Amino acid sequence: MIERVPSARSEYFDRLLFVKVRSEAATAPAAKKAGTILPASLGMVVAPGALPMPGALARMHRTGLVRRLTPVGRAAVAKGKAVKSFAMPAAFIGTKSEERGARLTAGVSLVEMEHASDVRTAQDELANDPSVEFVSRVPIRYFLARAPRRRAKASLTAAKAAPASGSPWNLRKIRWREARALPHFKDADKVKVAVLDTGVDGKHPDLAGRVAAYHWQHPDTPSVSGPNDIVGHGTHVSGTIAAAINNGLGINGICRCKLSVWKIFSDETIYDEWSDIFTYVVEPVMYIRALADCLDEGVDVINLSIGGPGKPDAQELQLFNALMANGTTIVAAMGNEREDGSPTSYPAAIPGVVAVGATSIDDSVANFSNRGDHISVCAPGKAIWSTLPTYPGQDGFEAAHDGGGPPKEGKPLRRETDYDSWSGTSMATPHVTAAAALAIANSGVHDSDKTKTLLEKKAARVPGMSGKPFHPDYGHGRLDLYALLR
Repeated sequence: MIERVPSARSEYFDRLLFVKVRSEAATAPAAKKAGTILPASLGMVVAPGALPMPGALARMHRTGLVRRLTPVGRAAVAKGKAVKSFAMPAAFIGTKSEERGARLTAGVSLVEMEHASDVRTAQDELANDPSVEFVSRVPIRYFLARAPRRRAKASLTAAKAAPASGSPWNLRKIRWREARALPHFKDADKVKVAVLDTGVDGKHPDLAGRVAAYHWQHPDTPSVSGPNDIVGHGTHVSGTIAAAINNGLGINGICRCKLSVWKIFSDETIYDEWSDIFTYVVEPVMYIRALADCLDEGVDVINLSIGGPGKPDAQELQLFNALMANGTTIVAAMGNEREDGSPTSYPAAIPGVVAVGATSIDDSVANFSNRGDHISVCAPGKAIWSTLPTYPGQDGFEAAHDGGGPPKEGKPLRRETDYDSWSGTSMATPHVTAAAALAIANSGVHDSDKTKTLLEKKAARVPGMSGKPFHPDYGHGRLDLYALLR
């Protein structure tokens, strides 16, 4: 377990660093001689053929500054078995793999310092080590693309009430039926769509057969991650994109696609001082591995209904740029902090990403949806009905305070099961992800810039834009699937 206690406004984990070792430096004879074999107490699981650790990191271990080091690349595990060698693994220093994601994560490790006060010193020392390619603080990414609300004592899921008349207003608004009725319409059966989120309940009746792959296992990391989608956020997002169409159950997904889900959240919570709850956040190693996998598997579209104020670390940015250069369209939520001044949220603000805001049934901007000059389009994001896991779960816990000790997990913040109406830019984002998949299917073009431009060009201008081609609340307009595919 990686223990960390950020506040809701925290940009970065307080004791974590991403470190990448230069392959040429670490494999040089001098580097091997200068390095130190690290003991098993660091909790690192590596493959055979380990090489000595870079000098700066070895010195930090000798002085008791480093608590744990976790390799990022999957090559560090020998077929899922722990190997009792705890130096920098050769598989991380360099790789002959033709897979670009594997190459980009080679030599990268998540370093957990013993104390938060040591992070700045460690970062400076590692930055000056010639064998280190980069060292970066690790940004915090939250589900619902935001930190929990201040002093929240209720579930973080919003709007329990159904839309007027109980009809799917969001699909009507984007002209879903009209788009599917076009004579030349092609569904997204051959388009690879990835959801990186809290997991998925692939056995949900409305998702059965719709999830082509589900990745959740990370036996070589200290994080606890099981197959269940505890929060339900990923299942809700997945339903909007790809729930079975016209099967007489629940809801209709926007498209039929090859949906692959990567669970990027640990099953353990962290305490959030700002809201006084225990909540779930993105686990950094799981997240980076998922991005690398998407690159290696040639994913067409990625849905990221996550966000946070911390700027991307070097590894995250490197993978985003590689994905988009490879043609992958990345769709991310703008964030839900409008009442707090719409702070910039990443990864939505990374150049080239399709950043999505949320609108209400009357096409006005949702009262939580962040504004900003980097917004691409908006989509329905208030009171959106979609799938939830068929088993119970929660999106956090109330904090229990006993005496003067640290808070403990208290009463769970339970969610619904099967279906529910949620709000957030997280709920708007999968509308655009599905639309991007359909745009690719119907155009045959696998180009992230062209898909982004097409989504923006075909968006519907709404009254709040006052006739302007762009507005920081709405971007280029609200998603119009019919106009996109016509």
